[in-house]
Amino acid sequence: MNRNIKKKSHQRNDIQKKTKSAQHIQSGTFSELHKARQKKIHQYTVYFVIFILAAIPFAFGKYFELNYPDPFDSSAYVYSAQHIFSGAKLGVDEIPSAQPGTLLINMLGVKLFGFSEFGPKLIQGILQAAALILMFYTMRKLYGTLAAAIGVIIASLYLSAPLIAKFGNVKEQHMIAFMVIGMCCYVLRQLDGKWWLAILSGAAIGWAPMFKQTGISAICAIGLFVIIQPIFKWRSIKQTLADIGLLAGGFVLGVGPVCLWILANDYPSYIPYIWAWNIIFGSSAQAKLGSYVTSAREVIGFKKQFPQVMRYYGCLILPITLALVALFFWIFRQIKKIIYKMPHVETQQAAPFYEKFTILFGVWWILDLAFVWISPRGYEQYYLPLNASAAMTGGYLIALYRDKVVRSNYYPGWIITGAAGLIVMIAMSWQIIFGAHKSPFSGAQYTDPGTNLPTRNRGYVQHREEVRSFLRGNKYAWQEVGDYIRVNSGPDDVIYVWGWFPGIYLRSDRLCPAAVAFESDMHTRSSEAMSKLMNDLLEAFKKKKPKFLVDSRKYEFPYDRYPLPLWPTLSKVSDFQLVQGSDEEIAKFDDEYTKSLARDFKDGEAERYLAMKPMRDFIQHNYRIVRTIGQFVLFKLKDGS
Repeated sequence: MNRNIKKKSHQRNDIQKKTKSAQHIQSGTFSELHKARQKKIHQYTVYFVIFILAAIPFAFGKYFELNYPDPFDSSAYVYSAQHIFSGAKLGVDEIPSAQPGTLLINMLGVKLFGFSEFGPKLIQGILQAAALILMFYTMRKLYGTLAAAIGVIIASLYLSAPLIAKFGNVKEQHMIAFMVIGMCCYVLRQLDGKWWLAILSGAAIGWAPMFKQTGISAICAIGLFVIIQPIFKWRSIKQTLADIGLLAGGFVLGVGPVCLWILANDYPSYIPYIWAWNIIFGSSAQAKLGSYVTSAREVIGFKKQFPQVMRYYGCLILPITLALVALFFWIFRQIKKIIYKMPHVETQQAAPFYEKFTILFGVWWILDLAFVWISPRGYEQYYLPLNASAAMTGGYLIALYRDKVVRSNYYPGWIITGAAGLIVMIAMSWQIIFGAHKSPFSGAQYTDPGTNLPTRNRGYVQHREEVRSFLRGNKYAWQEVGDYIRVNSGPDDVIYVWGWFPGIYLRSDRLCPAAVAFESDMHTRSSEAMSKLMNDLLEAFKKKKPKFLVDSRKYEFPYDRYPLPLWPTLSKVSDFQLVQGSDEEIAKFDDEYTKSLARDFKDGEAERYLAMKPMRDFIQHNYRIVRTIGQFVLFKLKDGS
């Protein structure tokens, strides 16, 4: 009996031990689950904060763009899309100023949302958001969360900055989205090995130059990186050939349908990359560089261009400095390896795996930085692309810092260094948020219109007030012109706007009978080209005379001369007086004015003015001046003409 009692006692003890053991295991499991849950909550909180910080400038940028009409580039692209949908034949009835990619995006936007800027600007916002999200994902995988956060916030802040972002729906913004998507897909292909990522990369970077030729920077960077990888034994010959084939296949899949569409419209000179063919096989300097650039270079040399570019670089000091310092550290580390005869980067344990990608991003950024020098026109949107590539190049520097902090067990000195760096970055971006004192374009001090005192301008803060003022009902003169035409003409009437104010077409909801509906190169065209333009316009007007003509009298590049008018005027834009009288009196004025142009400008301005005489004669005999609104002169077709 005692033996049975002892046996039962042992059994109870075993059960208690097993129960305690199970409770201990269960407790440990709960503890681990709790820690994992806490880690996830912390991670998602960090992601949420990063999202908010990146979304704030992005949201402000889209708010500005969607609520502020662009009378210039964006309206020109929308107009071309609407004209084609209205039956104009591409290359015959409509010669767009937009490259094929920009035109197609605008055609999609107009098709979905009508004759307005809303559709293309919305599409641009979606593309840009997708690019920023993919940038964060790629940089996080490559450099870690800290570098990804700083990179995407800087990219969002500067790509939406009123100082350089213009009004939205600019070709550079579309181009940047495709460059970033293509670059990220290529990097992910190298990290994950998924073949379809190379296809996407080839298609995306193939589209980038279809918005603007400088999109070739991403293609050059990836092309160079693909070639050097087998040289440094980062990838095998077989892997490299696979990369080349997949990238080329994606390029053909992306660009091929566009080429077929253009050929179907019988407009071969509009085919993507035709400019590259001209550069390689062109027979003259003009063919190699393009008349747009060479004609501008004749009036603005590098000496005049230099201070303007430097001023813009100064405004973009944060992304430029970040990329420069990152490249400096990369070069320093390579020199250090050579001096100390360190092993190759792939066999050196201390070298981070992401180091080689600095070559890829660095070449991309250097090309973007250099390409702003190509055209001396110096428009603000030229400086957009270098910000995205700078943000990704700078990720290398942040990743090195993170590695130092982790290896030193968060040594206070490194934490203080990071905090100081953050303060410096905020200071560098101050003028982007709160406005600059001087115009980077002209170098002139910004002044308050009311007090004439120095002030800040072109920051997020100032532009927000401008948009709010516009939404309260304030109208610009060009909008009043458009409203007047819309009220005083019918839907079937056509108009023509001389100068670069395509927004009047959108505001008035009217089209132009000519293939070229607006003009911004009036001071850089040759007299022969100006004469041809006038003849083409007059031929179109004879078929269907515009109900209204508008002389925008807009200052155009190179901005050192008065606008070439459709009607002779005695003085400049702000207080111009129209010359009226007999044909003899006007002819006498024309002769004197031509002589003054020949005396003041030695590059053919007088010849261009003379080339416009047939147009001035046509207007004086068929139109009457009905109104002047601000700088604009409106001409209405005479009864019976």
